[in-house]
Amino acid sequence: MNKKQMVKALSYKTGMTLAESNEYLNTVLGIMAGSLKNGEDVFLRGFGSFMIKERKPRRTMSLNTKKMITIPAKKVVKFRTQMLD
Repeated sequence: MNKKQMVKALSYKTGMTLAESNEYLNTVLGIMAGSLKNGEDVFLRGFGSFMIKERKPRRTMSLNTKKMITIPAKKVVKFRTQMLD
């Protein structure tokens, strides 16, 4: 499901217009993204949790040049689902 489909489903289930559903979804996703940027985890009971994890630097071969390169450390978002009944 992509964002457009999610907006359409939200509109159908709630009776909101597509514009209102889009604004609502953007607000919720913006709040979640802001929390993650601030280093806070986001827990949604019954759905799952989003966490920021530090990925270690690693060495790998460049597919273009066939030389060994180092990929620097970076922060990534990890999602862990909860079992939905």
